Amino acid sequence: MKKCALVVGHKPTRAGACNQTYRICEFELTNTLVDMVMESLRDSVDPDCGIELVKVLRKTYGDLPFDINKLHPDFIVSFHCNSFDGNVSGTETLFCYGSVRGEKVAEIIQRNMVTALGLPDRGVIPKREKERGGHLLRHTKAPAVLIEPFFIDNDSDFENFVLKKQLFISAIQKSLFEIADII
Repeated sequence: MKKCALVVGHKPTRAGACNQTYRICEFELTNTLVDMVMESLRDSVDPDCGIELVKVLRKTYGDLPFDINKLHPDFIVSFHCNSFDGNVSGTETLFCYGSVRGEKVAEIIQRNMVTALGLPDRGVIPKREKERGGHLLRHTKAPAVLIEPFFIDNDSDFENFVLKKQLFISAIQKSLFEIADII
């Protein structure tokens, strides 16, 4: 049995990036998405599928990797939404610079997200500890990725995501099985 930690990006008091038109922020959306992925896996596969999912909510950013490590996951997926200037579009996945396993996990999940959402492929991006997302990626013992499926501040990206949300959930589920096979 492989254990995957699904990390909700941000927290209620620091909700992350927001879409002003649709009045939704990153925490609210990623919290819902993690629940949907967990429910999808429970509902659609055999209970002995070989993957155990655990939802992780952030208390503090500094402690997050250590809180995750206490769970002893085999791999980690942290859910986020990108933001820049309201015009940039696309899907990207971050992994820890120098982590061969992290890069492989990132490639699997990136490929499946791009196929599902059809947005520009911004690639898999290695991050060092001091860069955005780097602290989590560097200090977890298991391979970790931080997914940015779309730009939440871009109305077109957000609307595309809403239309293809079920395809996205299926892509994440497919990715989890592919990753569990190689970890």
